[in-house]
Order: sequence, then structure tokens, then C-alpha cells
Amino acid sequence: MALTDQQYYENSGNWGDSQYVSMKDMINNFMAFYVGDNKIINDVNRSDIIFHIKRGIQELHYDALNDIKALELELPTDLQLELPKDFVRLIELAWVDDRGRLHPLLVDKQTAMPTAYLQDDEYNILFDSEGAATTGTSFVDQKLDEIQTNDADSQSTLSDEFFGGRFGIDPTTANVNGRYNIDKKLGIIRFSSEVKGKHVIIKYISDGLLYTDDEYVRILKMCEDFIYKYLVNQVLQHKFGVQEYIVRRAKNEYFSAYKNMKIRMMEIHPFDLVQAMKGRNKWIK
Repeated sequence: MALTDQQYYENSGNWGDSQYVSMKDMINNFMAFYVGDNKIINDVNRSDIIFHIKRGIQELHYDALNDIKALELELPTDLQLELPKDFVRLIELAWVDDRGRLHPLLVDKQTAMPTAYLQDDEYNILFDSEGAATTGTSFVDQKLDEIQTNDADSQSTLSDEFFGGRFGIDPTTANVNGRYNIDKKLGIIRFSSEVKGKHVIIKYISDGLLYTDDEYVRILKMCEDFIYKYLVNQVLQHKFGVQEYIVRRAKNEYFSAYKNMKIRMMEIHPFDLVQAMKGRNKWIK
């Protein structure tokens, strides 16, 4: 049911909803208009449609949508943060100063994130009742946690990049803002001591499936036709006994819808092109 202007503006949860269509509605629309007698797909399980549409949403977020999410968290004293629930790939990490400016962090390729096995007095590894090695806090984490960061520590970071280096530093690590490591297996980000006590901004690519309920998973309406063509292509490719020319036609329609969707998502405005070209005739002195 359409909302009135008052219902829309008084509830912030409704703002921007016109851009999206829910995954639940798309599944119902697909089953109604693409599946059945005298249609391109005579029969398919709803569970198959749910699987393929989720894969299509993930592919959209990985490639075409460039849907970058930003999350702000205060860094705990152990210098570690958990990866967001819908995290796929990191775009940028930065911390915020007192003026609200972002200071980008660099990935630390010099320090590993080791697993610390517990040992007895004779340095033998300790095991639990099931025969697995017991673990604890690593020596690296202990030392990072003990550091009390100040301006001198931050300025000395550059000179410590290469211990005993003779001809300067590596420009890929020339940054006093701090560093980080990501342990994808444990699902954590570990930071250097320069970031201790600061607020961190995590920019990352989401898989678009933050919610488990299909009703709350949403898709941009400009991508709706692409999803339908993607579903037809995937279902026919995995369906036994479909004639080859039908599969090929569905694949061509899928590629065509993908290109059109990419063009729509570019958001190129004539004013932006004119503004960018204003300096093309300037002389460089």
C-alpha cells in the first residue's frame, strides 16, 4: 500500500524506500511471471530461486553496485576489532582526530598474526583433553597492549620500519598514522599502538545479505531486470533437457541486461563532465 506524504516523512525508516524492491517481492514476481505452463520455465523449486537470487545479489555488490559501507567503532585496549557481519573486502581503514579528519592506515606486511601455543616449563606444547593444542595471548599482542602511545612514539614509527636500513625507508610504509593486520580466519583486525584509544572508520564492501529474513533483503530497482534475467539464465543452465538455443538466448539476454544495468549505475551527469573539462585549455607554466 502506498504511503501518504505524512506517513513517509514522519517515519525515518521509510526514507529512500522507493529506490528498492525487497527480495521476497522479487521471488514472488519471478514465480508468477516466469514459471508455469506456456512460460520459459515450466517448473522450478522455490528453494532454487532463493539460492540463485542470493548469488545474484552478491555478484552485484562485488562488481557493479560498488556499495561501500562505513562503520565507526572505538578501538578497545587490546587493539583488536571484529570484522563486520557482512564484510567481504576491505576498502580503507582510518582513525578520526579531534577535528573529525580521517587519517588513513596502512596494512602491516612486516608483522604476522601468530597463534600462541601454551607451553610448560620445558617448552613442550600443552594439549587439552581432546588432543588439541591450547592457545593463549601472543607475545606480540602483549607488547602492543603495553605500549602507551604519545607523539614521540608516532614520530619514531618511520625510522623503525626497517631495522638498520641504510638508504631510507620503503615509501609503501611511510605513514605515521599507524598500521593494521587482518586475520580472516579469526575474523579480527589488529591495529598498531599509534591507533590506541581512537575511533576507527572501517570502509568495506558488503555482500548485500546482512539480514537473514528475505523480506528485509533489498535490491535497487535499477537492477531488478538484471536479477530476473540472471535467474532465468541460471535456472535454465542447471535444468536438464532444455534445448541449447534457449539456454544461449537466456545467456545473451543476461549479458545485455548486465551491460544496461552497469550503464545505469554509472551516474554520469552532464554538469559533472562540463565541470571537469573547464580546465582543458589552461596553459601549464
